[in-house]
Amino acid sequence: MKKALAVLLGLGGLLAGSAAGAACWAPVPDAGKISFQVSQAGAPLQGTFSKYDGQICLDPGNIAASRIQVRVTTASVDTQLPELDEALRGADFFDVSRWPQATFVSDSVRALGQNRYEVKGKLTLRDVTRSIDVPFTFDQAAGGTARLTGKLSIQRLDYHIGLGQWADTRWVGNNVEVSFSVTLKPATP
Repeated sequence: MKKALAVLLGLGGLLAGSAAGAACWAPVPDAGKISFQVSQAGAPLQGTFSKYDGQICLDPGNIAASRIQVRVTTASVDTQLPELDEALRGADFFDVSRWPQATFVSDSVRALGQNRYEVKGKLTLRDVTRSIDVPFTFDQAAGGTARLTGKLSIQRLDYHIGLGQWADTRWVGNNVEVSFSVTLKPATP
């Protein structure tokens, strides 16, 4: 009888552990960074987005049930050059008055081992939605937080970023490297 009770308690612990693994997380914008780098006239240009939110739900025991959604406020772009930031918010680039958010919605998540994953999903910038793959790491930390880090490349012209004279890649490169290192906290239900 004691052995049966111990087995049931152990099974209950395993089930509780797998339910805890299905936790959802929310970004803490003040404790992370979404940044980008592109070449401008042959020199690197860097910037960040300071306003973003979303929900990251990962279940290592049932990775097929995992999902990720992220929204970035494009008006929060910051290159430390106010005149350039205003241009990036304008109609030739992000056109924030018409498309105030860039979004990513996952289709599937795949475990790669050692806290590494790849998410397939749809990125929407301006009026264009494209499928992309994003490799990332997910590390739980002490104190109930977690860290999501990764890097990807996109072609800005695929998303109509840089119209008119800015479509010329001699002035602004087409390849944009996007990186993120975001602290996550448990999401409230």
